[in-house]
Amino acid sequence: MPPLPKLGMPAVPARPRVAITLDGWLAKRLAIAAVALGLALGGWLLFRSNPQVRDVTIVGLSREAQPAVVSALEDAARAQSVGGFSVARLRQAVAQYTLVAGISATTEGSSGVSITIRERPTALRLAVGGAALPLDASGAVITGLAHAPAHIATVRSAHLPVHGRTTDPFVLTALRVLGAAPAPLRSRVVALTAPRGLLTVYLHRGPRLIFGDDTLPHAKWDAAAAVLASRWSAGASYVDVRIPSRAAAQVGDPNTTLTSAAGGSSAAAAAGLTNAATALGPGSF
Repeated sequence: MPPLPKLGMPAVPARPRVAITLDGWLAKRLAIAAVALGLALGGWLLFRSNPQVRDVTIVGLSREAQPAVVSALEDAARAQSVGGFSVARLRQAVAQYTLVAGISATTEGSSGVSITIRERPTALRLAVGGAALPLDASGAVITGLAHAPAHIATVRSAHLPVHGRTTDPFVLTALRVLGAAPAPLRSRVVALTAPRGLLTVYLHRGPRLIFGDDTLPHAKWDAAAAVLASRWSAGASYVDVRIPSRAAAQVGDPNTTLTSAAGGSSAAAAAGLTNAATALGPGSF
């Protein structure tokens, strides 16, 4: 008896199975390529709509600022995009420089940024250890300056700052007196000393102002300004304001001074000054 044929479905040819496998592999590769192309296109569109900062303008920095301050600001700005620009990153970049007291920024055009700096004012130039250090009004050393501004008053000290701040009592006294000065006179101060223990302020093209100490600084500056504004004080070598209500200026004869007074009937008194012979002698200082 001949063998019976095997029952079942006919076998699927191998070639169609291979064709299906190849079609799936190609579809997967095409899908990956499409995703990559979409990401690339999206990144390109994002870059076009949010370009990198290229042009940086900095205003407000004085010419005494160290070049490193400028470089830090420019590098921090160019590391950002225009759309996502962060002033906080600028502050972080210059945190070590106390010269920078404030920062603001605005974007300009498609790739520009304008940075505005508010500097910490220099109140005093401290001459110590062969160097001239800029101090702010609190006595802290200002970092980020190549050198102290030339027009700032100088005070000499034998004590170096500690942890970035002066501890010299006389320097702190000088800062208090300078802080009370009216701007027109403060800009003329070139130095402060204490000969024979008397606090003395030296003016550019002006007389010495003898404060004596740092008590009543506003009243003493007001008295000095009143005397200096009078024509009777022209050519004075010093103005003594230790007693603000009796401010005295030495003019001409070393044995003669002009003393501010509340009353008086002469023309000088009308100007706020009366003659007071030997009220102050040159040997007093």
